[in-house]
Amino acid sequence: MKIYLVAILSMFSSLSLAQNCSCATTPNLNEIISCEKTTFKNGAKIYRQFDCNSSWLIFEDKNKKKKTLFSLDKELIELTEKLDFVSWTEYRKSFLIENRLISGCCDPSEFILFDKNNGEKISDLGREIFHSQTDQFPFFVSIDSENSDYLTFLNLDTNKIFKINLPKNRIKKTLEVTSELFIETLFEEGQIINGVFEIKYKYKKTEKDKWHIEKVFVDLKKHIS
Repeated sequence: MKIYLVAILSMFSSLSLAQNCSCATTPNLNEIISCEKTTFKNGAKIYRQFDCNSSWLIFEDKNKKKKTLFSLDKELIELTEKLDFVSWTEYRKSFLIENRLISGCCDPSEFILFDKNNGEKISDLGREIFHSQTDQFPFFVSIDSENSDYLTFLNLDTNKIFKINLPKNRIKKTLEVTSELFIETLFEEGQIINGVFEIKYKYKKTEKDKWHIEKVFVDLKKHIS
């Protein structure tokens, strides 16, 4: 009798879990939404779940305590993984979530930093130029829309900041003489090679001027404490 009871409880437990990752009336959601768990190095997990009424993003700490970070209502459920909290990157003490404000082109995403131990929000970091995909050089690079004469490098582990100057008014002038709406779109995708951050950006001096390309190099090894 005890064996049957265990089997029945196990079946109901499995069904309960399945219901958090399925919708009988919209079976194609299984092709749109992945419920695969990402396990952080400290044992915490982050993953999506959904039913017919909504989808949501779960943070689960190493003690199995769960927190819902974000949810999408039924009307937007098919935009899961394309809208709002769409991806995440792990660092030593935190994780960074990309918050896509619109689905599709072309507004830049914004980014939010969370504590990796409890899932609490640390800071809204805004738009980015670049963020590292590894915890060896945990830098978030941004540019101030009010003062675009420097790049800001934030160490996501230590919260320390350093800045690299750009030619005065170059970015501001480019926005004035072109149809570009966002500073971030002037920059190509950056990369870190042997501890050196590299990125290209384009600029114009006048409306009829051709596009110029400038490359920035920053030795991140000098800024890791």
